[in-house]
Parts: sequence; structure tokens; C-alpha cells
Amino acid sequence: MRQAIIDVRAATAAEWDETWAACSYATYSQSRAWSEDWGTYTRGLMKPSPLLARFTDGRQVLLPLTRQRRRSRLTMRHLSSPAGTYGGWLTTEPLTPAHAEILTEWLLAERVPLWWRVNPFDPLAAVPMARATEPDETHIVRLERGLEAQMSHHGYREAVRKAQRAGLTTRKGAGPDDWETYYSIYLSTLERWGPTAGSVYGSALFELLRGRGAPGIDLWLVELEDGTVVSGAVNLCGPRHVAGWHMASLSEYFPLNPTKLLVNAMIEDAIERSFSWFDLHPSGGHEGVTRFKENCGGEPLKCPVIVAGELTGGGRGVVADVVRTLRGFMDRSGSSSSGGSAR
Repeated sequence: MRQAIIDVRAATAAEWDETWAACSYATYSQSRAWSEDWGTYTRGLMKPSPLLARFTDGRQVLLPLTRQRRRSRLTMRHLSSPAGTYGGWLTTEPLTPAHAEILTEWLLAERVPLWWRVNPFDPLAAVPMARATEPDETHIVRLERGLEAQMSHHGYREAVRKAQRAGLTTRKGAGPDDWETYYSIYLSTLERWGPTAGSVYGSALFELLRGRGAPGIDLWLVELEDGTVVSGAVNLCGPRHVAGWHMASLSEYFPLNPTKLLVNAMIEDAIERSFSWFDLHPSGGHEGVTRFKENCGGEPLKCPVIVAGELTGGGRGVVADVVRTLRGFMDRSGSSSSGGSAR
């Protein structure tokens, strides 16, 4: 039987949730929660737009799309997932390369302009990767190897032990005070990065993530013996995948290696919770961030971007437009917050 898409309709919230939870390669960024929170944060400029596609063989595929209106509200684009994160499709049944080819062609024909970062954990990722317009990579830790394998990387074990000898400890954050403390560290990180910070997020986004909480959102903190928080991270947890989406640290404590201690604790927790991958996420072109991830045992994994039918300037124009939009929300909020995925 020759495969074809015979029906496409809007997906319900329940269909999105159920398909996401049952999909072995799903990431948090493909969840309904992520799309809805970005819709709230951008005050309606982004809006969940999920679709359910049905093939001739009866297989169904959920497309976790988000629509984004530009600040002028005169033009629109489709995002395979908000904020430069992984997109693609979700399914509870195995697909073939033929299904993947048809889905890719349909998206590139029917949902343009389109911005799509390929999910490298999808077993059929090679199909959309062949249509990529911008190369990129993430760094991952394969958790089936265990913590001992992770600790065997050159210099990693000693860095963790140095932090422990200095009295640093890690814990998961909980209430509003912990999130406010983390955000203040993030603002300090932004000042250090200056204009090179690739993305800028306001405090309202972190409030939304705090409201979601576990099991999808984890806040981690590193403390000195007196309780001073010097580093932290926000993780996004999918069914089998944990993404170190956001990290911030106080630079004066770098010699104590808080970030290596933090990564080690998060990886250990992910192993205990039977996740398959700990994802350190793309580095935004920052060589120092890439070296840090490699020193933490992260192995490179391609996650290129597809930009199709873009109206202005290709993919880099998309990113610049998103950054301008987010800065605009923070400017209107009247706060000093100008968050970003700085590490």
C-alpha cells in the first residue's frame, strides 16, 4: 500500500497529552505545557496549533505546532516548537522512513513559513535532517552507561570532588524564594554576557515554569555551607529525556567548580529516575560553553534547523526577531528582568 496523509485536523488537548506521554522520543519542548506557557508569556503572540495527521494505513501522528505572530501582528510563522527547541512529530506507533518523508514534505508545503529544530532522539531524524538549512549540534550524556562511566572523564571526577571539598552541596529548588534567587543569579549572568547573550527571558516565564513544577520542570541549586546560592539550573523533563535548558552561575565562584557539581548531581538524579538521555542543549555558538559540555562528558549530536518559506533573512532573521520580541515583553513589564539562556 502506498502511504499518504488522508486527513489532517486540529488535535485536542487530551490527544496531545496522551501522545506525548506515550512517545518514546518525546521531549518536554514538544509538550502542550511548553507551547501554552509560551503563549501566555508572549501575551498571545504565540499560540498552540497542534494537528493530528492520519495515514492510509491508519497510523496517526501528532504535530505539536505553535503559531507565532510577529510583533507587528501582520505576518505569522509556524514553529515546530517554541524558543528554538526540538520539534517534529509525536506518535505512539513506530513509523517508517516513508511516513517521515511524507510528513516532512507536508510540513514544508503546508505550514510555511516554518522554523523547525530537528529532534535528534527521533529514530527517523535523518529524514528531516536531509532538508536542514542550518547546521547545529547539542551535547548529550547517554545515561545507560551509568554514573561511574560519567565520572571517568578526564578531570571531571576531580572537579566534582574539589567542589565537594569546598563545602558546596546541591538540592532541588521548591518555592518562590528559590526561583527568585535563581533569577537574580541569571540577571548577574546576563550582565557578564552582555550583548552576546543569545536569548533573553523575563521573570514572568520563570514564574510560569515554577507554576508547572515537577515532574516536568526541575529547579536545581548549588549552595555554599552558609546557604548562599551560587549556581542553578532549570531542567525540562520528558518521558525519557531530560534537557538542561537553562543554567546560571555567579562568576566569582567559578574556581570552586559549582557547575560541574551541579551537572553531576542532575545526571545522577536522571539515572536514578530511569531516564535515557541527559541533554546539555545547543551552545548558541559559544565556544566556551561547548568546551564546558565536552568536559562534562557530553558527546556531540546533530540537531540542525530547517527554515522554510521565511519572509525575512532566513533562520538568523527568525532568531533575531524572537529575541527582539522577548526583549520587548521585558521592557513593557517595567522590571529589570532581561532573562536569557546564559550558562
